[in-house]
Amino acid sequence: MALPLRQTTISGDVSLQEMSNTQMDSIAYRILQEFLVSDVDAGNIHVGSTPAGASSIGSFTDTRRADTVGTHPAGTTINTSTTNFYQYTSAETENFERPIEFDTPLDSIQEMDNSDLNSTIISRALSMLTSTSNSYGMGQYRLQPSNPGGGTWTSHAVITNRIQNTAGTGFDENTTTLWRKQSQGTTYSTLYRPLKVRSDGHLQEMSDTEIKALVTRFRNRIIESGIGTYKVQQNSPSGGTWVRSGTIFQDTRRQRADQNYTGSYTGYYAGSRTYSANYAGTYAGTYSTNFAGTYAGAYARFFVGRLGGYYTGYYTGYYTGNFTGNYTGYYAGSRTYSANYSGSYSGTYTGATILNASETPSQISLWMRTS
Repeated sequence: MALPLRQTTISGDVSLQEMSNTQMDSIAYRILQEFLVSDVDAGNIHVGSTPAGASSIGSFTDTRRADTVGTHPAGTTINTSTTNFYQYTSAETENFERPIEFDTPLDSIQEMDNSDLNSTIISRALSMLTSTSNSYGMGQYRLQPSNPGGGTWTSHAVITNRIQNTAGTGFDENTTTLWRKQSQGTTYSTLYRPLKVRSDGHLQEMSDTEIKALVTRFRNRIIESGIGTYKVQQNSPSGGTWVRSGTIFQDTRRQRADQNYTGSYTGYYAGSRTYSANYAGTYAGTYSTNFAGTYAGAYARFFVGRLGGYYTGYYTGYYTGNFTGNYTGYYAGSRTYSANYSGSYSGTYTGATILNASETPSQISLWMRTS
């Protein structure tokens, strides 16, 4: 593998020497410093609405019951709030001075192409970015509630999980934060500069500005290789090596389950129903029938004839006529009854209830690809 060349002095003579890993790390450190300057270029994470030039890397959905704790019977409505995560993936325009290398097969000095840059300086920068040792690499993202420490971190977004409080008056909240590393313990105060070919054909050390311009190749390599990309999901992504960058963050909500409870019910019934019972009542009206019996009494008529006076005797026969009066009787059987019914019932019921206990429908982690 061809390595970038630098100028050195050996026994008083100016010479060219291939750079070591430590020396290339001093260049990688400057690339990461430049990587921190922008938050909207390839490799950066964005939280919120979809930005131009970015791809979705996952989301967190906060779910909450619409009913409060103790509600019964409880509905199934769930309210949601979704936080979306994106990573910028649009290619950067590359315009930089190229370090030189010694090409052994050609036995000559030439400018490094992208392939050789990727396998040397850019590879060292990616390793530094994704390092989980030495309190993490500069420019790295982590998702966890508290500041990770071990250097300077800035907060880029706060993600919130809400759950109804037990009093039913509002929500309890817990949060996690998307952090980005701004500084690291090893600062590489000595910068080893690679050489470049000037327009007049002479060799010259690259300036700070020219070294930092290599960040465009670095950003594009993140997207090309996948190293330094992120996913937001529950389980480790497939393809490559992924590490959890931070801690697990959970969505919580109150449980809904069938429970016994005591209460009163007042309701109304309107319509027709069949009613079976014995019915007793008084009937008033005109009653017609034949009446057979003996009638005893005085019968008087005036007798015209030889004798004058009264005649007393008995008369037996039938009398037909109408009778008016009251009738009382009973009726047993079924009949249709139409009416409105209202009433209250107190007792024990079983039904869906919002419980004080919580459940975890989903959880996420921020995953970083390291190889």
